[in-house]
Amino acid sequence: MSAPMSAAAYVEVPSIALAERQTSLHKGQKRTHDAAAEKEKVVSKRRASVASPLRKRVANGARPSISKLETIVISLERRPDRMAGCAERLEKHCHELPFRAFPATDGTHDAAAEKEKVVSKRRASVASPLRKRVANGARPSISKLETIVISLERRPDRMAGCAERLEKHCHELPFRAFPATDGRECTIPEEEVTLSWNTARNVIYQKQRAIRKGWDDLETYQVRTLKHSAGERGCSSSHIRAWRLCLEQAGDSDRPLLVLEDDAAPTPEFRERLERAMASLPSDADVLYLGYSQAADWRREVSEELVESVYVWTTVAYIIWPSGARKLLSRLPINEPVDNWMAGFAAEHELKSYCVRPKVVLQADAWNVNSDVAHSDEHYWGPNSDIQHSDALYWGPDHPEAKAALNDSALAAAGGSLAGSSIWDVDSDEESEDSLDL
Repeated sequence: MSAPMSAAAYVEVPSIALAERQTSLHKGQKRTHDAAAEKEKVVSKRRASVASPLRKRVANGARPSISKLETIVISLERRPDRMAGCAERLEKHCHELPFRAFPATDGTHDAAAEKEKVVSKRRASVASPLRKRVANGARPSISKLETIVISLERRPDRMAGCAERLEKHCHELPFRAFPATDGRECTIPEEEVTLSWNTARNVIYQKQRAIRKGWDDLETYQVRTLKHSAGERGCSSSHIRAWRLCLEQAGDSDRPLLVLEDDAAPTPEFRERLERAMASLPSDADVLYLGYSQAADWRREVSEELVESVYVWTTVAYIIWPSGARKLLSRLPINEPVDNWMAGFAAEHELKSYCVRPKVVLQADAWNVNSDVAHSDEHYWGPNSDIQHSDALYWGPDHPEAKAALNDSALAAAGGSLAGSSIWDVDSDEESEDSLDL
């Protein structure tokens, strides 16, 4: 008979079983860990197999502050009201955000796209292709900006008055007199300027101006075919000759020409504002208006001092580049008053026109205010017409814009004497009262 087992032996048996279970569990955990490690290797291998690896982000560029976060606002160019509303909201809640307008593709306007093709074809047909802009020639300083003042030789008093105003506010400007074509004396070929014109296109923008200003006079703008006055034809011919001079002087460069009429009156801020506008002027500019009267809303805002125009009136002061001169000369004859004709090409995207904002050249006499000057499309109602296309006449002399117009006229007149009412004995289509159209 065998001896009985001790108490220690009874304890040993479960201890061995426990150790075996722990060993088995450890091996299972190790297998799980190995499987996870193997899976990670597979995943890493897959990531490495991607053809174009993700580039390492640069902290300074990939995570900009709000004030350095480049921002665009997609908006249709034909809906400037929507862009203005968005800009107002952004300025209210995130004014430090550097945003700019980004023209939206207008998918509903196939006709516009087709028109753009036609415009592109016309541009390509211009005999002399656009030359590469040379910075030294295309953006001259004020002291090197070639300038002409269009003035009738039989009116030396007007040239003297203009010279006095220029010397006062932009004495470093190298200007010279440019004899105007006298429509009363000179024969102007119809291949350059037609004998009559139709008001249809201009009426569209006259109505836009009236709506923008709150005038209740839309019924007064009528589509008619009118005869050009001798003064209007002389004006157009003078500007044609100025464009030819621009090309002649530029040669192979892209040097622009500043064209002034002899009622030009620079403001005291002329130099400062023009230099800031020129600094932000896009390289595609054909024309930069220094004085103007606004019809339609701006196409876009380039900077605080510069806007792209749709349709503006007057040719009192503008800078033209050879590209713009070639485009205009390739589209003769001029079949409207010259300011309307130039504005029409800008409205149709055939001429890149910009404006210094606010204007830096005024007209020494306010248009349509105490004036005895007849103009073909402002006086076809007869001598007793009560139509009043200006703020000063429409609202009365106490209206803020009317006062601004009178102040502008006083400022212009203070710069030098101006005898007579107009260089052409016929003024431009629009008043000079738009001083608040910033």
